[in-house]
Amino acid sequence: MKIYEPTGRAREYSPLALNYFKGCDHGCLYCYVPNMLGRFNSNYNHSEVINPTDFKELEQSASKMRDCGKQILLSFTGDPYCNAESGETRKVLEILNFYGHKVAILTKQPMKALKDIVIFKKFGDRFKIGSTITFDNDTDSEKWEKGASSPDDRINGLEIFAKEGIKTWASFEPVIIPEQSLNQLKKVVNFIDHVKIGKINNYKGIDKQIDWAKFIFDSVRILRESNMNGRFYIKKDLLIHNTGVYLSGNETNEDYLNL
Repeated sequence: MKIYEPTGRAREYSPLALNYFKGCDHGCLYCYVPNMLGRFNSNYNHSEVINPTDFKELEQSASKMRDCGKQILLSFTGDPYCNAESGETRKVLEILNFYGHKVAILTKQPMKALKDIVIFKKFGDRFKIGSTITFDNDTDSEKWEKGASSPDDRINGLEIFAKEGIKTWASFEPVIIPEQSLNQLKKVVNFIDHVKIGKINNYKGIDKQIDWAKFIFDSVRILRESNMNGRFYIKKDLLIHNTGVYLSGNETNEDYLNL
């Protein structure tokens, strides 16, 4: 498995990425990956997690790109701490750390990631861990993300990492029930290093029913009041709905918050 340059909406999260799990056992209803990969393979089953990682190939890729200075995200087509993960992520991190890479993790299981906190700290300022924040209650979360950790576990996990001196971030995408996303945003701004905020897209018309301009206004107000100026990013698909909220260049720069 090789380090690659993502395109499209994925590029807003990182200039480089690495996918080493095929599939994910979180079962998120809104996930775009099953449809995306299913176009190329009619038999593709996203709920089946396979780890085809060739660590020798990864080491060659990491060595070749060792001086690139760009952040690598783990990952887009799976979760580095999915339920099926059993030590693969630590091996990946050890290789990337050896070659001096910058690594960002996005997971819905930050509490599970605590087992690798020692390797996280070895990266120093070349590492950050984030979680996708969606709902503010277990009922909705279990309906939409039945295999992922609870909303409280995600926030509690990130808070533990923050107290340990590890850089943390949160991804508010998809936004399905704006009021719940705002509730969770209020909880993380007290300790998080930065956030990225998007919206839900192309899922049963839900996005057409939401006042995104108001959501931007409410989100930015919370962030400004919490002194997070310049430490958040509004994704492009949400930004087009802005109707007058001032945003600095950094707050709309997809690369500003990268390591």
